[in-house]
Amino acid sequence: MRAHLLAVGLALCASFSVVGCANRGQSAALIIHTPAEDSDAEVYVDGNYIGLVRSFSQPASGPLQLAPGVHRVEIRKPGRFPVQKTLRIDRDSPAEIVVDAELLEDPEP
Repeated sequence: MRAHLLAVGLALCASFSVVGCANRGQSAALIIHTPAEDSDAEVYVDGNYIGLVRSFSQPASGPLQLAPGVHRVEIRKPGRFPVQKTLRIDRDSPAEIVVDAELLEDPEP
């Protein structure tokens, strides 16, 4: 069912104050699983638009490193219910944080 594995990339780390290029020992890479038909969903971190799910599947973008702290991740697509997840990143967090994003169809768009 999970036809699409996504390593969310960060093009301009300095552009997002809530998402940092922290020391790898304290940061965590954000990985998002979506079905292939939802690869055009939008990704937001702490209210900041990051890009489309499919745009981060490019190897050149590299993984998005979430800095230590609490972050709100949201995956949105018109006509579907959004997926929201609150993540706490600290020194005990795994190197990769996986978010499963099954965007269920909204019967009343």
